[in-house]
Amino acid sequence: MLNSAGKYALLSMIVLSASACASAFNGQQHAMSVAEEHPISVDSQTVTLTIDADETTTDLSSVDKARLQAFADAYMRNGHGALTITAPSGTGEDFDGQEMASDIRKALNEAGVPWSALSGATYRTGGDANGNQIIASYTHYVATPSACGDWTGGMNRKYRNLRSKNFGCSSMNNLAVLLADPHDLVAPAGVTPRDATVAVRGFQAYREGEIKASDIDSEISTEVSE
Repeated sequence: MLNSAGKYALLSMIVLSASACASAFNGQQHAMSVAEEHPISVDSQTVTLTIDADETTTDLSSVDKARLQAFADAYMRNGHGALTITAPSGTGEDFDGQEMASDIRKALNEAGVPWSALSGATYRTGGDANGNQIIASYTHYVATPSACGDWTGGMNRKYRNLRSKNFGCSSMNNLAVLLADPHDLVAPAGVTPRDATVAVRGFQAYREGEIKASDIDSEISTEVSE
């Protein structure tokens, strides 16, 4: 008769033998998550806006102002880094180009871009025909999803309960399209510090009993019921 230790050793050998004969149900590819199997690639791209400097006037046209407004809105939504204004250099009209670049920076600031986000640069024209152009540029990020439609392997009944190769691909594609700023997949968006004055005012009101959690909860319940 085998004692308890011998029975345990025999049972362990039987289990090991059975597991060695069985094929693996989950390989390395099955351990991948949907995000890993259908990744979203994020690439940086440079967005540019070119404005021709008019030698006859130093004022921006209404069309240029509208283009700069739209450009500033796009930068504030998903632009990263500095918004650079590049003016021509090396021609007789350097002063006109610099003055136009100054007007463009002012227009962008009035459109909502802070001065700290604006930077200047110059480029050598070499006397070509495009030497009177001012270029505004910034960097944004673009999300590119993986290609879907891989239905290989068959859809017949299987007992391993594993997902198909195309599973989750459309969800990842939808996520890539819905992203307001694909840079969020690279790093979290920055958070501005809270307003200390508002925070102190709220603490003071709570200490004096002006704000109670029960009052806030009742207001929320009333809004939901209405």
